[in-house]
Amino acid sequence: MSSDESSDGLEELQSLKALYGEQAEEKPAKIQRKRYIPKASQAKELNYVEVPMEKVLFGDRQRLLTNLAKSVGLKLPNDDEDEQEANPGQSKPGDKRKAAWSDSDDEDLQVGDVKKATKHTGPLNHLRKDKSYKEYLTARFQRTLNQPKWAEKKAKNEDDEDASSDEELLQTVGFIDRKARSSDLPQKTLNFKRVKDLNRATYSEGNATSIQFHPTSTAALVAGMNGLATIYAVDGQKNEKLHNMRFKKFPLACTRIAPCGTKAYFGSIKRFYYSYDLLEAKESKRTLPGDIPFMHRFEVSPCGQFIVTAGKFGAIHLLTAKTNELLHSFKQEGKVKRFAWSGDSKRILVCGSTSNVTVLNLRQNLIEHSFMDDGCIYGESIQLSPNQRLLATGSQEGVVNIYDYESVFASKTPQPEKRFMNLRTAITDLQFNHSSELLAMCSSEAPNAVKLAHFPSATVYSNFPEQNEKVGSVTSMAFSPHSSFLACTTKGKQVPLFRLKYFKGY
Repeated sequence: MSSDESSDGLEELQSLKALYGEQAEEKPAKIQRKRYIPKASQAKELNYVEVPMEKVLFGDRQRLLTNLAKSVGLKLPNDDEDEQEANPGQSKPGDKRKAAWSDSDDEDLQVGDVKKATKHTGPLNHLRKDKSYKEYLTARFQRTLNQPKWAEKKAKNEDDEDASSDEELLQTVGFIDRKARSSDLPQKTLNFKRVKDLNRATYSEGNATSIQFHPTSTAALVAGMNGLATIYAVDGQKNEKLHNMRFKKFPLACTRIAPCGTKAYFGSIKRFYYSYDLLEAKESKRTLPGDIPFMHRFEVSPCGQFIVTAGKFGAIHLLTAKTNELLHSFKQEGKVKRFAWSGDSKRILVCGSTSNVTVLNLRQNLIEHSFMDDGCIYGESIQLSPNQRLLATGSQEGVVNIYDYESVFASKTPQPEKRFMNLRTAITDLQFNHSSELLAMCSSEAPNAVKLAHFPSATVYSNFPEQNEKVGSVTSMAFSPHSSFLACTTKGKQVPLFRLKYFKGY
């Protein structure tokens, strides 16, 4: 036997003596000789402690596990704790995070309190009834999925401390990054689903003329020629009716909700219109000022302070939304078809029945600029993207032109950045979504004549709508505030609703 082996044996014997021979350290003052007791049952009278044979051969349980772990090159948790005590400031990636909240009642709950034997499970003899139920669930979870990465501590480096607050924000909310968000939206095929019709609860509006999503609540307003406007809850499944407003002998030709979401405006071919308070459920009848004959086509400014409406023979009237006062009247060539407000509510872009697009300046109350829409003979619709970069125009020939908004002021005949010729009839409506990534275009002169275009790739989705889908003749469209839903009004009673699965929320 070598010196190393003998020293190891001595150390083990000393440890065993410390564990089991503590009574031997206390020696009596006088040694008295006693008779030998051969019976093991009378071992208490002896001056020694019984040591099991496995303790002598293998040592205690902890020492055995330590030796086995060292033989295969592993470390026990105790070894990691010793290293951590030596280096308290250093954290390891595998360490668990501290629980943000713990319930003291979980420690008292046992397996026997929860697990009961039934005819389906049979006897539960394999379970320890006195074991903590929390430990039972933790062990079961770790056997199945192991510890997730988000629950591990990350070792902090000195370089990471110098990271700016903007980078930390982008790591948390990545959708703020414009490049990352635009690359996720597919360019050729769109993941969507047609859900239940928005007005399936009643279908009482008649020929639906307007659809408006509420800017803050998950609700939508549908108005029709029957003089009835209904507010529906938007969920894509039930779409329950919340409230309705009836206006006698007043066909609702145009309806708009104020950006604040507290008021709604209803216009028709009459010499008056209605302002409705959505919070108090009160309506107020307003007579149109001056010689304005009707209010069948109007738009509310993004700031909510102004209303622009079309008059006869190319007249454009600007009203205050609060006091119903006529501020100014403009005049252009041809019949007024559609309006588009700039984001700062300082300009109005007007599309007329001619090939020209007029830009009105509200600060100076004059026509600031006018340019010719390329390839257009009769204009039908116009829309400005929310990011104020793209200007879309639609003509009676079915052509949709996309301009750079800033470049149209530099020339009387600007060239479009892109042309869409997917529709062959007059473009009835154009709508951008909230992120300016989608452009919806439709025509009411042909069934299923609705398309969606992707930006900035400027490609049209080939799978929207599906070939066997019966959408009808679409007259107008609207995106929900976060583009999760797209609703369309048709020449019939139905208001089709589509769920765009790429966009989350409402």
